[in-house]
Amino acid sequence: MNSDPESSALHAPTDLTAVGVSSGVNKIEFRGNNAEGTVYEIWRLHGDTAPFALHATSTLEIYEDSPVTPGQYYEYKVRVVRGESVSEFSTSAVVYGVE
Repeated sequence: MNSDPESSALHAPTDLTAVGVSSGVNKIEFRGNNAEGTVYEIWRLHGDTAPFALHATSTLEIYEDSPVTPGQYYEYKVRVVRGESVSEFSTSAVVYGVE
């Protein structure tokens, strides 16, 4: 058993991208950097005045957000959750809903 606390630390997702793929759909992809069984929290900011809020959870490193409003500003960030532990957030990615 490895007693090094750093060896079991959860790593923040990397390489987050957000792309408007069709009217009403944003596609979010990232590299999870963690073992199987990890749950990812997808946080979203919609517009320029609302705070980030938990939007969805997923066990996959890809997520399609719909419906989204064409022309509206969306910003996403992701973190890892396993039991009571959480990682730092990824860097954020911005996309405008496509028409």
